[in-house]
Amino acid sequence: MSEEDKFSNLSLKDKTIIIGFVILILIIFFAFIFFVYVGIFQITGIEYSSRTALLLFFLLILFLDGITYFIFIFFKVLLHPMMTSMPNWLSIALLSIIEITLDWFVIHTADDWIESVQMSNTAELYVALFLFTLNTLLSDKKE
Repeated sequence: MSEEDKFSNLSLKDKTIIIGFVILILIIFFAFIFFVYVGIFQITGIEYSSRTALLLFFLLILFLDGITYFIFIFFKVLLHPMMTSMPNWLSIALLSIIEITLDWFVIHTADDWIESVQMSNTAELYVALFLFTLNTLLSDKKE
């Protein structure tokens, strides 16, 4: 049985859902491309002189983030005895604040070092919060 036969045997409701889902994915894909290249940098106040500078900026962020990952692990090990006696929500809040602060430090440092990419302090904080949220949503750990 070919793929066309499998699709043609589906009910109208299933076909509508599949086609709607494919159209939604295409809309999201093209909207992402449009907003990344046209609007998201203007909305957040990020200015850059060239795409090479932007690439260097992101590579520096990746490098610095790797370094701060070990600092975060150090804080986790250092605070572990104190966190065992804390309520669970308080230990999660403490680690979240530390991780957001380290992410903001990485972005701020990269912004200072790469002069051809300029971000406002508000944009730095928004990017740090976005990266923290993305990291939290995509982590496989159940803590």
